[in-house]
Amino acid sequence: MLSLAVHSRIRESLIVLGKKMRSFRTNDAILVGIESRTSSPVRIPRDSASLKHPKVSNLFPCGEGAGYAGGIMSAALDGIRVAQANI
Repeated sequence: MLSLAVHSRIRESLIVLGKKMRSFRTNDAILVGIESRTSSPVRIPRDSASLKHPKVSNLFPCGEGAGYAGGIMSAALDGIRVAQANI
């Protein structure tokens, strides 16, 4: 399954990075998002009330990469909006 492969690689990468950068990875940390240098015309679906993905549990599409922002400031504001909606 693709999502499991992606999940495993992200997890392994964060472990390696945590060994190289002290205090980067902790048991209290939550992976909030991944920045990329690409742009996509695709918008990842999200529920208008909860801002969660309608079919993938605990996925909160937000920001430029998910198709909900057009720049760094609007991506930051969208991230804040998603976080506040799920407190």
